[in-house]
Amino acid sequence: MKVLVAIDGSDAALRALRYVIEHGDMFGAAPEVVIVHVLLPVPSARAKAVLGADVVASYYREESEEMLAPARALLAGTSCIVTERAMIGQPSAQIIAAAKELGCAMIVMGTHGQGALGSLLLGSVALRVIAEAPVPVLVLR
Repeated sequence: MKVLVAIDGSDAALRALRYVIEHGDMFGAAPEVVIVHVLLPVPSARAKAVLGADVVASYYREESEEMLAPARALLAGTSCIVTERAMIGQPSAQIIAAAKELGCAMIVMGTHGQGALGSLLLGSVALRVIAEAPVPVLVLR
């Protein structure tokens, strides 16, 4: 089974990945794990023009590397088949797009546990993914 795990650099995301690793038998003999990190785009075209395309591309690479490195370390030495994806855009839309494109059977996410009021005020990537994903979503707190 191919499982997408959303990685945002938080402890909650790494807990979700640990869950997949520790409960691998739920996902098949050698689960295929897709770790996805989504960066918000640089907010303005003007900023991109001033900084330059190379600087912006370098920023995206470095940020994704920093966020994905702990996930790679957790997956090292496991029987999981690992695919990585670093994306730029609106997180919930990109997570869903990656799951569709890569044929994932499930999305696993950690949540920061903000509660109903926090989600209402701040929005929640997990809530959007649950509402729009074409596959089951496992949210771990």
